[in-house]
Amino acid sequence: MEIEQTNGYGIAISDLEGNWDDAFKSKLKKGAQKIISSRLTLLQQLKLLYLYNREKSRAGKLDLSDIKAKGMTNMLFISQQLEYIAMFSALAQVLDKERAIEILCHVMEATSVEAFSKSSPEKEAIEKHGDAFTFFRKYFQPLPDACAKAGCLDMRLSEDGPACFQFDIHWCVWLELAKKMEVPEACLPNCYADDFAYPGYFKKYGIRYSRKGTLAQGAQICDLRFERI
Repeated sequence: MEIEQTNGYGIAISDLEGNWDDAFKSKLKKGAQKIISSRLTLLQQLKLLYLYNREKSRAGKLDLSDIKAKGMTNMLFISQQLEYIAMFSALAQVLDKERAIEILCHVMEATSVEAFSKSSPEKEAIEKHGDAFTFFRKYFQPLPDACAKAGCLDMRLSEDGPACFQFDIHWCVWLELAKKMEVPEACLPNCYADDFAYPGYFKKYGIRYSRKGTLAQGAQICDLRFERI
C-alpha cells in the first residue's frame, strides 16, 4: 500500500473528526457521559442537563462568518465541537472551570487513544514501509495545506531533517470556537488529548513526540515535534 492510500492521508484533522461514523461518535459520547455523571450528584446532573441545553442553544446563534471565511465548511465538525464546548461551559457553571478541565481531561484519557488510532494510518502500511520515521515524515507532508484548505489550522513546517521534523500551529479553530463561547479554557482538554495519546503511539514506531506549549495555554504557537529515537 502506498502512503497516499493509507488511512487519513492528506485529510484535514477537522474532517477526520467530523466524518467519524455515527456509531463511533455515539460510543465516545456515552463514554464521556458516564465519566461526567460519575463526578456529579443527581441534582448536579439535572442542573448540568438544563445548562447544557441552554449553552447548545447559545452556540447555535454564534456568528461564525469569520471562521467560515477561513474555509471551514464542515458543519458536522462544527456541530460536534460546539456540543463539546457547550458541555464544558455547562460543567464549569455547575462546578468551576478548574474542575471542568479536570473532568474533561479524564474523558480525553478514556477516549483520545482510540479516537486518534481510528484516524491514523494502518499499522501494516507503516511496518511495510520499513522506516517508520520516514513514513510519518512523508505522511504528514500534505497536512498543512489540507488543514488550511479546510479552515481548521494555520500549520507550518518549521523544521525538516533526517532525524527531526516539527510543525508549528499559529491559528486553531478549536480554540477560536471556544473563544466565541467565552470559555477559551475548553480547548485545554483538547490539547491534553494530543499530549496523552501521541507519545505512546509514536514511541511504538521509534519516534519521540514532544510539545513545549499550545495557543490555549498562552504560548505563541502550538509546536508538534517528532524526533527519531
